Amino acid sequence: MKLTINIKSAKLLEIKELKGFQNEPGVLEYQVKVDYDFKKLITADDGIWPRFVILKKESEKSGWRMEGVGTGP
Repeated sequence: MKLTINIKSAKLLEIKELKGFQNEPGVLEYQVKVDYDFKKLITADDGIWPRFVILKKESEKSGWRMEGVGTGP
């Protein structure tokens, strides 16, 4: 299977930690604003889109890992 990436560029414009969610220890959630430029307009237009990123600390040695990215909290 060939993996094709449709994102030409993505520029991070803003990031803020979301507090007040009942996340388990070792889990952080952020809201980010990203300015996307796509190769092909398939499911979204070019422009600024909010995304929600969940980070999870797997272990002290591995540090933080991205657990998920979504369009809503």
